[in-house]
Amino acid sequence: MPGMGLDELIGKLRQGGLQPTAEDVADALWLARRLGAASSGGGDGGDPGTDAPGAPSARPPGPEPDAVPPDALTAAAPGTPQTPRGDAPAPAVPLHTPNPAPRVRTGDGPPDRADGVPAAFPVRAPAAGALPGLLGLQRALRALGRYRTASARGRDERIDEAATADRAAASGILLPVTRPGRRRRCDVQLLMDTGPAMAVWGEMVEELRQACQQSGAFASVNVHQLYADEAGSPLVGTTAGPGRRTRLRPADELHDPSGRRLTFVISDCVGPLWQNGTAQRLLHGWPRTAPLAVVQPLPPRLWGRTALPAEPGLLVRTGETGGRLDFLPEDEPWEEPPPDARPVPVLQPTPEAFEAFARLLAGTGPTREPAWAGYAHPATAPAAVGTAPPARSDDDLLRAFRAGASPGALRLAVYLAAAPLTLPVMQLVQRAMLPDTGPMELAEVLLGGLLRQLPGTEDQPCFAYSPRMQDLLLSALDQDTAGLVLKHCSAYVERHFGKGTRNFAALAAARLADHDPAAGPGPLAEDGTARDGTGSVEAELFARIPARVLRFYLPDLVTPDPLTEAERLLDRWRQLADPELLRRAREHARVATAGSTSVAAPGLTARARLVLGRVLRAEAGTAGARTEGRRAGLLREAEAELATAYRAAPADGRERAEAALELASCRRELWQLTAAPDHLSDALRTLDPDTPPWPRITTTARTWQPGRGGQGGDEGAPPRGEGAGGTARRGRGFDGSADGGSDYGGAAGGGSPDGRSGHGEVAGGGSGYGEAADGRSAGGGSGHGEVAGGGPGYGRTDGGGASGGRSDGGSGGGAGDGGTVASASGGPVPEAAPVAAVPGDGMSAPGADRDGATVPGAGGAPDVPWEVAAHRARLLLRGRILLDLRHPGAAVPELREACAVLVREHAPDAVRGPALLDLARALRGAGAEDAETRQALGEALRAAGDDPALLLPCLAALAAFHDAAGEPGEADAAYERAALLAPADGPERVRLLTAWGESLLRRASSGDGAGVVDRAEYVLREALKSLPARSAHRGRLQGLVGSALAQRFRHLGFLPDLFESRHLLGQAVRAATDAAVRAEVWLQLGRVRLEGWYHAGAPVLMEALQAYENAEREAAAAHGGDPGSVTAARARHGCGAVLALMGRPGAAGGAFRAAREQWQRLVGALREVDWADVELTRRAEREPPPVDARSLPEREWRETAPPWWPWSPDWADAPARDRS
Repeated sequence: MPGMGLDELIGKLRQGGLQPTAEDVADALWLARRLGAASSGGGDGGDPGTDAPGAPSARPPGPEPDAVPPDALTAAAPGTPQTPRGDAPAPAVPLHTPNPAPRVRTGDGPPDRADGVPAAFPVRAPAAGALPGLLGLQRALRALGRYRTASARGRDERIDEAATADRAAASGILLPVTRPGRRRRCDVQLLMDTGPAMAVWGEMVEELRQACQQSGAFASVNVHQLYADEAGSPLVGTTAGPGRRTRLRPADELHDPSGRRLTFVISDCVGPLWQNGTAQRLLHGWPRTAPLAVVQPLPPRLWGRTALPAEPGLLVRTGETGGRLDFLPEDEPWEEPPPDARPVPVLQPTPEAFEAFARLLAGTGPTREPAWAGYAHPATAPAAVGTAPPARSDDDLLRAFRAGASPGALRLAVYLAAAPLTLPVMQLVQRAMLPDTGPMELAEVLLGGLLRQLPGTEDQPCFAYSPRMQDLLLSALDQDTAGLVLKHCSAYVERHFGKGTRNFAALAAARLADHDPAAGPGPLAEDGTARDGTGSVEAELFARIPARVLRFYLPDLVTPDPLTEAERLLDRWRQLADPELLRRAREHARVATAGSTSVAAPGLTARARLVLGRVLRAEAGTAGARTEGRRAGLLREAEAELATAYRAAPADGRERAEAALELASCRRELWQLTAAPDHLSDALRTLDPDTPPWPRITTTARTWQPGRGGQGGDEGAPPRGEGAGGTARRGRGFDGSADGGSDYGGAAGGGSPDGRSGHGEVAGGGSGYGEAADGRSAGGGSGHGEVAGGGPGYGRTDGGGASGGRSDGGSGGGAGDGGTVASASGGPVPEAAPVAAVPGDGMSAPGADRDGATVPGAGGAPDVPWEVAAHRARLLLRGRILLDLRHPGAAVPELREACAVLVREHAPDAVRGPALLDLARALRGAGAEDAETRQALGEALRAAGDDPALLLPCLAALAAFHDAAGEPGEADAAYERAALLAPADGPERVRLLTAWGESLLRRASSGDGAGVVDRAEYVLREALKSLPARSAHRGRLQGLVGSALAQRFRHLGFLPDLFESRHLLGQAVRAATDAAVRAEVWLQLGRVRLEGWYHAGAPVLMEALQAYENAEREAAAAHGGDPGSVTAARARHGCGAVLALMGRPGAAGGAFRAAREQWQRLVGALREVDWADVELTRRAEREPPPVDARSLPEREWRETAPPWWPWSPDWADAPARDRS
């Protein structure tokens, strides 16, 4: 508002009849900033006496007691929003009907006025219902659930197989015996007339359909449109959307002679179908056994003028079931209806009419109900084309309308004279001013001759009074009552704004300057008419709602530039997970990158490329990108943009650090997707501590002490909250809320579909800025499995780190069981207090701070310099990449230093827990003392508290640690507690049960494993039951269950376990997609077949030999031949044992020598082997084979046959295996 002081504005508002408070003025300034400043020639103003807030008038002399000081506006920065007081009422935002005229679009922003001033923004205003009393209508329709047809089979009868078999056995005649089932519900179909006047009743049909569905009385509800072909035959079609043609078919297809389908024809009976007799013939030809009624929206006093005149009387239904009805007119008719005429019930759209019709059909004996009915005759002649009535004056039209209209219609016509005459607004005025009226009163007004429909508004009807007619109606409406219409409509919109599912388009505008911000091509006068004198449909004011209501539901109305808009949309996507927001953010980010040049503004160029890269990374992580195969392309595009941002940013600036972290995270995601190691090497080079800007950042971070404050960094760096160019920054990098595109640590980028890592990324906004704790910390997310030496099978979460428990498959849910676990000293660790979720903790939004971290000013210590946060983010990401490269020794110092930074930062527990899991995994991999690893896991468990999302990965890692440390009791307790926390149908529970089952199976494979074999089989079956049917891991789990059954047979000797084991292992071989898994399954299957030959003589030994040979071949395909694998050595030993049993000592000796050489190669390559297996191979090579193995005693057979080998850990190292 250039040239106008705040006191002058307040004076003008008071001149217009308003009494603004301080909060009103603050809201007005807020809206003015959002909508843009008005041009100096924005409008000439209207009458100073109007109530428009922006009407120009002379400023009253004297100061205003409630006004903000005049210098308040000029003292604030141009972009600084004014903070209103919370105890004052908010001003109203006008809502206008939309103008169909084209708007002027500038750039990529919203449509503007022709003069370039942003005029208004679209909103969805709540629409009023067309039918009053929908609940009453549902209750009336519910009685139709008792309707029964005349069919002998009123129930869904089913064949009783047992009774049928008994009768056939007794009588020798096969006849089906049925048993009664549930009673069938009837169907209902709504047949809507498509006459020209029916467009205004489309909403009524939709509400009637909704009432039928929600009543629960019908098995199905269908809506059809009624048409006619050129020959006059009736046709029906389903509702077609814009630009689509509906498929027409004969109306006879809707007939149902069984009577189980009710039909309601919704029509005003005045359209062409009725004038030429098509509709009457359709009604007459309808099956008499099928219930049929016409729903007439016009009032009964007008029914005599329609093509289906109805009269009151009694509808009679005989005692038989079905829909056949007779009609007894109340008065003696002037003319007897033709003998073949059919009475058709005619219902008003009211609950009372439907209730009477439902009682009639649902009665159990002869029933009669007062109702209206008309007669349909097949020989109805087309109506004669009459001459047009002579034109009448507006006074005569109004006089005729008043003579025959109902009181409600009279009052409604007057109220509508003070409102825009679009159908949604007309229904809104009716619901707000006359809530007891319905569609019949609105029909009286529409068909009473007072209104004319504007041309070109057939799809969305718009009407208008003639100027003389409007003056005559307004003469009966005083000024206070006219204002009451606006007041009641505004109150209705305020109550229902943003809460309903039925809305219509409107435009909100704030009259804050000397123009009316309607959305037309030109300025509007204060009365809502176009000033240019054109006859277009203008935008008209119909409601005002408080600004606080609009601001609550639409907090971000207009954004100043594409880059800020892209960042805002990215923030919104983190909250709503709507892919459309990402698409729009990408478009705005591309516009921002196209408008920036590295020569003119290198900082702005780097920021624009950085935002675009973040948006592309976020889009790559969506379900749509994964299923459509676009993820790799999006990540490569994001890598290119981030690399450009990295090169364009100043060497020691903040933008360079953010771009480096984002780029490293993106390359790590590409490695997880493609398995190309170059991506990890490039990511490490980006995070090299000797590469700018890291030397200066590292020095600043290591010298920083908590409590000193200070920002650090470049002298020319923008202040917190601002980026290059002085634009406010939200949710990026290290200065505020988390960045959704940069999973600097956990949930969204940590895991990958190919299963290479269960850890999240560390970069930019999600860098785990945060909290401290008692002891050590480390930021970052790890998977729920191979942390701290976790066993195979629970290696990683698909796209998720431990923080927040987020993954593509869902996060852990449920509550903790309040138990305790072992601490570093071996004693119990009490459960910590719950960790409250903080903004940006990654637990509530996709893409939000992905390692569960917060940033300074958003839940962490507000005085942490950005250099400290960036340093810690680099340490975490670099440590995780080193873990991915299987260099845990190099990762330990990085993660240890990150822990120290977290302690100094006083980071939140949600950050510390996942980071400690990464540290524990690195310690285990580096061969550190168990005490240090146990301490890290204990601190992570205390940090998790009672939060299931944080507790689940901690318990999984702790269970794996106890299992590797030889503490089975503690491992089982941790696995059981974690399985209770995991979602019942989620992938986390499957991975947990699989890891637990493997642990139990390893113990069951030992000589004293009889006590745990039952539990191993149960846990693995539970995992298999929870696995999706088409999962790639089904073959592996089937193999594990088969191995558990084989171990149970080994310990308990129950022969059916052996047969089921052979069956499951055979299925596993066919279902497994991984060569390493197939090798393990073939190895187990060979031993099971060999045991079957010994006990039952089947299968033959050749099948066992083939299984061992297949195991050797698959192991070579999975692990290679140099140095080979443990599975290959065991398979060769198995081949030798079977060949010896087959009486082929030469071939057996060759197989045993090949196995011995394989063991030697593994030992030479420093691979871990079981020396008991090596000695067994040497002994078998020396000893002669048995003569008749099947006659050997059980003990000697066990010594002769190959061992019951447990699953080898070799499969976990297979590079192609998906461990997600």
